[in-house]
Amino acid sequence: MHRISSTLLIAGFLCLNLQVRAQDQRLRSKTQVLSPADYWEELSPIDHPSASPIPQPYSPQKPLHPHTLPEKIPAWQTRYTLGPGDTLDFSVFLRPELSRENVRIAPDGTVSFLQAVAVQANGLTPDELRDRIEEALSAYQNNLRVIITPTDVASKEFAIIGRVRRPGSYVLDRPTSILEAISLAQGIETNTVRGSAFELADFEHSFVARNGRKLDVDLARLYYRGDLTQNAYLEPDDYIFVASKLKNEIYVLGAVSHPGRLKMPARLTVAQAIAQAGGFTRHAYRIKVLIIRGSIHEPQTQIVNIKDILSGRLRDIPLRNKDIVFIDERPFELAEHALDSAIFAFLQTVTAESIVSNLVPLTD
Repeated sequence: MHRISSTLLIAGFLCLNLQVRAQDQRLRSKTQVLSPADYWEELSPIDHPSASPIPQPYSPQKPLHPHTLPEKIPAWQTRYTLGPGDTLDFSVFLRPELSRENVRIAPDGTVSFLQAVAVQANGLTPDELRDRIEEALSAYQNNLRVIITPTDVASKEFAIIGRVRRPGSYVLDRPTSILEAISLAQGIETNTVRGSAFELADFEHSFVARNGRKLDVDLARLYYRGDLTQNAYLEPDDYIFVASKLKNEIYVLGAVSHPGRLKMPARLTVAQAIAQAGGFTRHAYRIKVLIIRGSIHEPQTQIVNIKDILSGRLRDIPLRNKDIVFIDERPFELAEHALDSAIFAFLQTVTAESIVSNLVPLTD
């Protein structure tokens, strides 16, 4: 009798699971999500004798890495350190009357407990701070065993800016992945075209920056293909930039008088873009410039002989939306020699512009 009841229970669970899956499939079929190709013309190589050939774009058929999850514990959490804004509870072994709760570390990184006044806590672990507190108290009372318990973490933050519903700074009080960070920011902004929903984010030009450098993760693979090997955990002071799909713009960076973003008109050439950016600086390498096209994670590059274009020996090259034109100060032969500098300049420029235009208070 018990065996029959178990069999019926399992059969009922399987039927319920099939019904839920069928309902989910019907809901998915009703929602049409347009891809970036529905709104933007696909980039094609520039056919010009002065340009190096552009490699084929990244193939979406490439198999995913066999490992699908990032490492579980971020490196910074293996040694947790305190900072301004963190809140601590202090207690003393066998001396409950000396306890203090909700003691906040001051903006200058110091904290006080009993006669231990303005002890520097910034960058210390709770155990290291305890040792300093006990040392300071030893001049007044011997053999005090202090216990420090962090109760609120506010010193570790990350920022997410761009096409999310709630851009700003967020407290990093637990292991947080890129997708979790986007969720904390209430997800990606959306709009409707012809009755169909589409997202405003351009993940081909979005990035995560750490210590001023692009983190080696491909947000397009993560978001469009579900490749969780790209779902890295964040560290303090990381920032996520979610680019806009709707902006018509290019970047002219490097050795020009006014490097930065330019609006992309119906037609714009390399020479015109350099002129709009104020022209070359006196340190610019004026023979070749680098054009970066497509995803910054799998960029297509080509070298253009700008000297021959400006002298009239070669036809000027038309640019496309989201192109990056980079003028180096040093001579280079291969695109790879200037690519890192170009991507670094792009990150610095985008970050500076976004921080200025997205200045918002700390999000709860």
